[in-house]
Amino acid sequence: MTIRKPDDENPNGEERATLEELIRWRRDVRRFKTDAVPDALIDRLLRLADLAPSVGNSQPWRIVNVRSPEVRAEIAKNFEGARVRAGASYDGDQADLYNRLKLEGLNAAPVHLAIFSDHGTLQGHGLGRHTMPEALDHSCACMVTVLWLAAREAGLGLGWVSIIDPAEVSRVLGVPAEWKLVGYLSLGWPIEEHLDPELERHGWQPRTAFDTRYFTAGSGPLATGETGSRPGDAKVLGAVTLVGAGPGDPELLTIKALNALQSADAVLFDDLVAKPILDLVRPGARLIDVGKRGYRQSCKQPDINAQMVSLAREGLNVVRLKSGDPLIFGRAGEEIEACETAGIAISIVPGVTSAQGAAANLKVSLTNRDHARRLQFITAHDRRGQLPKDIDWSAVADSAATTVVYMPKRTLAELTEIALVHGLDPKTPAIAVANATRPDERVFISTIGAIATALEAAHPEGPVLVMLGEALRYATARDAAKQAEAIAATYGVLPEQS
Repeated sequence: MTIRKPDDENPNGEERATLEELIRWRRDVRRFKTDAVPDALIDRLLRLADLAPSVGNSQPWRIVNVRSPEVRAEIAKNFEGARVRAGASYDGDQADLYNRLKLEGLNAAPVHLAIFSDHGTLQGHGLGRHTMPEALDHSCACMVTVLWLAAREAGLGLGWVSIIDPAEVSRVLGVPAEWKLVGYLSLGWPIEEHLDPELERHGWQPRTAFDTRYFTAGSGPLATGETGSRPGDAKVLGAVTLVGAGPGDPELLTIKALNALQSADAVLFDDLVAKPILDLVRPGARLIDVGKRGYRQSCKQPDINAQMVSLAREGLNVVRLKSGDPLIFGRAGEEIEACETAGIAISIVPGVTSAQGAAANLKVSLTNRDHARRLQFITAHDRRGQLPKDIDWSAVADSAATTVVYMPKRTLAELTEIALVHGLDPKTPAIAVANATRPDERVFISTIGAIATALEAAHPEGPVLVMLGEALRYATARDAAKQAEAIAATYGVLPEQS
């Protein structure tokens, strides 16, 4: 996601992030690895943060790098005391939740930074401070925000510790009396990354709609309340639409799917969605890649669910774009449940699943009535990335069934071996298709006894599915005929018939 200098030594991904992605990634990190952050990287980030805007160009921030283990121990003791005192103001379930919210990051983070606002600075000649003296502190907050984004771009996480006694921190660090503590920051490599705030994830406070914080002057007095909403204003919620993008060919999109893409405010898409389909999204809509790769190596399904809900709470029309059909091995159930739990309206636009696209290109009927009494879809990939233990092998070995195996790359050899043990004829036709319906589609026609070896030798990139069953014999026969025609065209003779 991110761009870094070679000496940054970031263990995460190498891709560039848009500004919106950097902002949306949850910045407040509470859990860190203990791995050191190179001094050169810390220096670069702090110099970037030092470019932040400030009132009158006063640059009032004063940054103290707290390296001493003894001083850090004093700060941690300060935090724990402040946490206990603050906890007394809560009761019931909220008190229980508060007491479970620990800050392990304060001990684990390799970098501690205390940020002070110098109220005695003469730089800036007092511009703006005569009317708003607090602008000095606001300028320091701007600097921390720039540091937050710079750290995120480098793959680091930053936590802003607010449960702390500022006077005690100032005493422990021995800073001048005119310096006011603005924030105590922990910086390091995050253990895990999420698209939603931890406090929201644990039920402390959900994100509310943007409209509850946006007002227009001149239409009467501005009323305030606990939510910041105006009298008579309804809470504006958006909606989520799960859209099947099909296997890759954009012409296989349904009209309803195209309409959804062209009316979306935000589109969360997977890695497998073909780029030509993304080009059909309404200009100006937010495109958010939620593929599980690069900097999102720990972006799990709950994070995607939270992102959908958060965007909808902003009042946006959200499309969750999935390769194939969202209801076939697309984890749609979890996303539906997340939206319904949050009170977000959700609808579904089905798509052409990859088995249909592959069969269409092969011109083969998966339910040929002379050979197939049943069509079954199975997955060769469970939550752990292994072959599921609850596959009905007697059904897979049934000679009257056509079986389509999704996500078989890692486990195909094991799957075929077990199917053969359960009685499947090793000569049963099997076809593997990589990147079905796309320009780089590859087809491997074989038998169930040999398909795993053929696929392993070819090592195709992109999504793969495997189809097996007697109904596929028509496709294999046509393939043999095409090979014969090619030989005849090349050498002027037909191959010998056996």
